[in-house]
Amino acid sequence: MALRSRSEVPDHETWDLTPLFASLEAWESAVRRVRQLADELVEMASKSFGGPADVARALALHDDMLRIGTDVERYAMSKFAEDATDQGAQRLMSMAQLALDRAGEAAESLVAALCRVPEDQLAAWRAEETLRPYAPYFGEIDRERRHRLADEAEKVLAANSSAFSLPSGVYEAATGADMRFEPVLDSDGREVGVTPSALLMHIETSHDTVLRHRAYDSVVNGLRPYQHTLARSLGAKIQNDVVAARLRGFSSVFEMLQSTRLGGTMAANQVPPEHYFMVQDVMMQELAPHMRRLAQLRQKAMGLTKVRLCDTKAPFVRLTDAALTFDDARNLILEAARPLGDTYGDILRRAFEERWIYWARNRGNWNGAFCGEASAHPYVFSPFEGGMYGVFVMAHELGHAVHLHLACQNERPSNLSFSNLFIETPSTLMEHMVANALIQRAEDDAARAKVRMMQMFTFHHDFVTHQTEAEILRRLYTIADRGEPLSTDVFRRVSREVLTDFWKDAVDLDEGADLYWMRQPHYYMGLYPYTYAVGLAASTLLADQILAGDGEVLARWIEVLRVGGGKTPLELFAHVGLDMGDPSPYREAIRKVGEIVDELERAFA
Repeated sequence: MALRSRSEVPDHETWDLTPLFASLEAWESAVRRVRQLADELVEMASKSFGGPADVARALALHDDMLRIGTDVERYAMSKFAEDATDQGAQRLMSMAQLALDRAGEAAESLVAALCRVPEDQLAAWRAEETLRPYAPYFGEIDRERRHRLADEAEKVLAANSSAFSLPSGVYEAATGADMRFEPVLDSDGREVGVTPSALLMHIETSHDTVLRHRAYDSVVNGLRPYQHTLARSLGAKIQNDVVAARLRGFSSVFEMLQSTRLGGTMAANQVPPEHYFMVQDVMMQELAPHMRRLAQLRQKAMGLTKVRLCDTKAPFVRLTDAALTFDDARNLILEAARPLGDTYGDILRRAFEERWIYWARNRGNWNGAFCGEASAHPYVFSPFEGGMYGVFVMAHELGHAVHLHLACQNERPSNLSFSNLFIETPSTLMEHMVANALIQRAEDDAARAKVRMMQMFTFHHDFVTHQTEAEILRRLYTIADRGEPLSTDVFRRVSREVLTDFWKDAVDLDEGADLYWMRQPHYYMGLYPYTYAVGLAASTLLADQILAGDGEVLARWIEVLRVGGGKTPLELFAHVGLDMGDPSPYREAIRKVGEIVDELERAFA
């Protein structure tokens, strides 16, 4: 069946944006207010601060600008995610971006003004009662001070922030609005709409081999005509980062990417490049043998002539005879969250009852799923089409929602700072909870084996999909950092090399391997893909402790979720007893993957 248009989607499948803005006119008024606050902050920052009271007034203004600006962006992004082809939504995104660019300039002017204050004097002011609550914000300034350019240069960069984000915008427009992917027929002759997101989110996890192969071919055929355009856009993004690292005096582009905020509330990874290399080496070298073993078992159990890239997540047997409803997904997620206590349960019930979630699948949907913060509450975009994988994805995004809700309730906007290295832990913890709930429901070994295959969806997505992405980025950034050019041929070659290194001869790699770098927006987010390995490894160990009834760990975990900024990710992990700067937690998580593969071999060999 062809995908619906946005106008055909009933309200109950969408989110309620009225807590953000009651009308478009209210949103437009907020856009003007953001620009007004930005102008006021720029004016205030242009003058010398006379003491801590002046700084406190500037930070209060900064808080207001950030809070309203976040809501403005969330509303516009939500409309765009619903249907990227809608001209009105595109207009909202453009208006929001212009206002946020101005807010970025204002925020930069405040940082510049504070950096002009001698460090010892600023340290004395920070000890005053009015400024003590802003310790996390001042910590960010301390980290940035070393690599700041001259004020005028920083102002120029801030004013052109939208230009530097253009490559990712080109990708979003191409995949969300311009590309066309032919619908395909499944093995029963039913028409299925195809997008890269649909392939990733539910088709590759279907037992229907005919559907998987046809949809995969449709995506490859749809991507192919855009490979040169997107090679230019991704190449520009990578080269921009390399130039910025050199100008700011970083030893390498990797040091800058580990130290630089992605924007908004997305903080830096706050670890050295060696941490990235360590995690990548462990995942590529020690996880890969288990996944090759699973691919070989899949070929035998499913009677495949060869294992294609689109087969590497497929369940060996049909996981359900009936499509799940949204109510089924809600009930399972709420049941799964019970071991996490009342704090989780209350927030998740609100998410469903108050329509925090957009779960419709329609033409023009944004390519992927996400959760974004707002002053009212977080909003979740997670198109759901009745598959169990969709339940895991929705649980993942709702894990983000719990984290963002608790942090935003307990921290000032200027301090909100979610390290990329930590932020995927709350999300993947919810996926473990869903798997545990399904295990508890399992009536026999066959049902348990089905759950283990579902659990492998999570491990594959975060440990395989994202880590091969991260390795592709590692090699592309290394090439660019050496001063060598990037081209379509380079992207294709590196993509195939990484997938070949990981899968060896267990998977038959066709042109889809060459175009793998086109399938996700994460390539435009620095080193973000590798943070999934950190988050999932941590949540794997954390889930075991919580499910074993360790109330102290759970209490400490809730404390960690309330921290909006001020602690490094490794400090946050340490609060719940995890040393994520060491290889051992990653190896322990990989060992658990190996145990699941062992169990599947016993069930299907």
